[in-house]
Amino acid sequence: MQNQSILKVNQEKEIIQFVSCSGRGTISSIGNFSGQLSFDFLAQNDSSFFQFSDFLGRKVLLLALTSDSANAWNLIENKKYNHSQINDLLPVLSFLQPIDLTHFLWGKNISFDYIDSLGFDNAKIILEKSNPYDPLLNKAIFSDGTNRSELLIIIKSRIPSIDFIDLRKYWNIILG
Repeated sequence: MQNQSILKVNQEKEIIQFVSCSGRGTISSIGNFSGQLSFDFLAQNDSSFFQFSDFLGRKVLLLALTSDSANAWNLIENKKYNHSQINDLLPVLSFLQPIDLTHFLWGKNISFDYIDSLGFDNAKIILEKSNPYDPLLNKAIFSDGTNRSELLIIIKSRIPSIDFIDLRKYWNIILG
């Protein structure tokens, strides 16, 4: 396991390679589940963990993503969900891979190449940045015209770090 990664270029200049990031944001949904939640997140390489809170500040949902899986725990109803069950609840997520959401948390662009091959005719993804001088994306709109659902994610703060985060302890909460 790596605590930090520093890449040296020409022995004169050091470029810091961040290995984790954390932050806050909001998620709004229209469709089967309509409403808005705030969230805190942690991202480590290709995995991430979300803690969603309602407008009263109560923790209502935990979500763990790896590059190819998603697991959630609804804390209010004490129900756990696997990747396919999450897609059933929020069909708009069915044309995304878990790694796409993690890339977005890092501020990276999402690859659309595979979406066309999945046969989603009415799927639309819009990625934006609120500051034209900031290279990182902070707003994503995922629309599914077939199921009449939309998901809006806004990253309000993002803090990159060179420190390693052991996400296994968070995954164990959900999977345990």
